[in-house]
Amino acid sequence: MKRLLQKLLPGMAAFGIATSAYSLTIIPTFDSSIVNDPNSSAMMSAINFSIGTLQSNLTDNATVNILFVADESVGLGQSATWESPYAYADYLTALRSRAASINDTNALSQIPNTTTDPLVGNSNIALKLPLARLMGLDSGYGPDGFDSTISCKMSLMNLTRPPADPNKYDLVGTLEHEIDEVLGFASNLKRGQPSGPIGPADLFRYTTNLVRTWTTNGDNAYFSVDGTNLLARFNQDPGGDYHDWWSVSGLWAPAGKTPHEQVQDAFGGPGTTQDLGQNEMAMLDVIGYTLAIATPQAPPVVRIIRSGANQFTLSWTNAATGYVLQESTNLVLGSWAFSITGSTNPAVVSTTVNQNFYRLYKAGSSSLSHPKTATGARSSAQHYERMTHVVQPRQP
Repeated sequence: MKRLLQKLLPGMAAFGIATSAYSLTIIPTFDSSIVNDPNSSAMMSAINFSIGTLQSNLTDNATVNILFVADESVGLGQSATWESPYAYADYLTALRSRAASINDTNALSQIPNTTTDPLVGNSNIALKLPLARLMGLDSGYGPDGFDSTISCKMSLMNLTRPPADPNKYDLVGTLEHEIDEVLGFASNLKRGQPSGPIGPADLFRYTTNLVRTWTTNGDNAYFSVDGTNLLARFNQDPGGDYHDWWSVSGLWAPAGKTPHEQVQDAFGGPGTTQDLGQNEMAMLDVIGYTLAIATPQAPPVVRIIRSGANQFTLSWTNAATGYVLQESTNLVLGSWAFSITGSTNPAVVSTTVNQNFYRLYKAGSSSLSHPKTATGARSSAQHYERMTHVVQPRQP
């Protein structure tokens, strides 16, 4: 699905070619800090794996350009993404026109159809460029030709899975965290106080009393699609991003569910692996993206045999085409990621974890027809700024 250009000009960064069987295409460019690193192959594989996870879960016809950098000066991971203010009314019109899921219906039922936002009454909303293009509000990329630069502190990372060092952090999970933010998973609370503009994630920010909240004070802010059911707790620690999940001194989950590490935790824990879960996907859904829908059909016949030490071979009937192998370490999380074997049949996988789950996945075309999105043209005076988001290592 993705490959590196085999021949590079001296002094140039490596470009990745990302194609997708779905519609979302994320094109990576690898900075020389990655290309020239002795572990460059593992780093690039992790980046491509993370991109594949996003591309397999989102079906929108969009192209995103990201520069990836190895940078020891960042906490754990960081994204610097171009954004600009756009008319809130245009964003809401586009959001309504693209509604395609139950989440979208429930979310829009709680957003009044007004020209100003329901939190502070601002007539603008701050959007990352990929989301602005998706909604038909812009057409260009950043002044540097990219949507964002993602930087990771590679010395703190487990570059491969399963994690080799219990004291290091999952590179794949960190990358998925940052790519979410590039796509527009963002609050503008940190710099929008007190009068805005808000960011798209702020439309789904509630207290335990189920009222909207727009403050950095206290520790009472939760993600809710419908204004009734609290799905995740927002971080309120200034050392992290306000759209990330609460994790500075522990983890949170709704009643009846077990707290667990999540991709969008503001402070990541070592020795674990995370992939996009239900909460991250729900946020991307309600801010404007379209989730992939599996096509109902008779499942293919799958065989699994042990083929070596910590090695297994999975195969399925040749008549079952178009399937991709996905994996998960915990079924409770409801999160599946592409196996690095992709659509290869048979697939040889290696694992040393106590349990690992595999499934075959095939994306189907949605039967829903999306009306054309709002076509607000970019003003020749449109001002772009780079907004930086971070994920920090959790302190013991």
